[in-house]
Amino acid sequence: MAEDGAASVIASQAGADSLSRYAVAIQAAFPELDDVEPLSLRSADGDCVTVETAGRAVFRFPQTQGAAEAQAKEARLLPFLRGHVGPEVPVPAWQAGSTAAVPLGFSGHGKLPGAPLRAEAIHERNADRLAQEIAEFLLGLHDFDLERAGALDVPGARAWKPGFEALRREALGGLRGSLRFSELGRLRRWWKDFLSDERNWTFEPRLVHGDLRAGRILVDDEATTVLAVDEFGAARAGDAAIDFAGLVSSCGADFSWRVVEAYRHRGGEVDGDFFLRIRRLGAVAPFEAVRRARDGAARAAAVEELRQGPLLGGEAPPARGPYIASPERP
Repeated sequence: MAEDGAASVIASQAGADSLSRYAVAIQAAFPELDDVEPLSLRSADGDCVTVETAGRAVFRFPQTQGAAEAQAKEARLLPFLRGHVGPEVPVPAWQAGSTAAVPLGFSGHGKLPGAPLRAEAIHERNADRLAQEIAEFLLGLHDFDLERAGALDVPGARAWKPGFEALRREALGGLRGSLRFSELGRLRRWWKDFLSDERNWTFEPRLVHGDLRAGRILVDDEATTVLAVDEFGAARAGDAAIDFAGLVSSCGADFSWRVVEAYRHRGGEVDGDFFLRIRRLGAVAPFEAVRRARDGAARAAAVEELRQGPLLGGEAPPARGPYIASPERP
């Protein structure tokens, strides 16, 4: 989502009145907590508003039923994931049910160490070490037992393709009236090809983060050590390529290629169609922004992201690596 669009969503969903309402909800549910106010806004989109208390506790307030279900899934999975991966993960310490003021409930955890990774902080002096750290996290995550994940109600591999079919329906429906007829036609043809190509659905299932981007990875001051990984609401059994697709879009393809190489060098499975799937799953990401859009500004930002991307004629950033060929066009 473009920065201006994100700022508009934050302003519309989490103004001073909303922060005050969230503070009251936290204090009512957890009177033992000190230093709740003043709250600071950490992020907001159509799915969730995240705030931080003065005492450094982080609370997430889902804005949709889907986001509430994702939080419940995180609460089941993350205690088991802690220790299975090296970095810290956000295990909920406080959970509140539905109230009149907060009908979808909310949850909170202690603030994680580190600061969000920024693409501009990656340079030749730290890129290799950081790539190895991210690869180690992904190896641990992708090695998590899928039977255990299923027992925790994490969506299984059978839900992988139907999830994309649902995304296609919802996103293309949300784009009517925002794109020209010819643009919608190109996107429909791309989705038809994507869903019908069996190479996109032939892989060894792994537990995936599902929305791994730079901001989800928390690093030390030198950006060489991964201290924590956040936001596991999209975790499910699926294609490991999706976690690298998120890195490409947020960290750049050059650095992401180093992560793939480190992952493969340490035993991660990289099959013959892996790079093809990274590219295609990366092209899907803007449709998620369309689905999450809850107002005109957010939808306009998502539309602009699509128009600037490879599916509607934008140029892909230059980079090296076998998966950086000319973008696929519908």
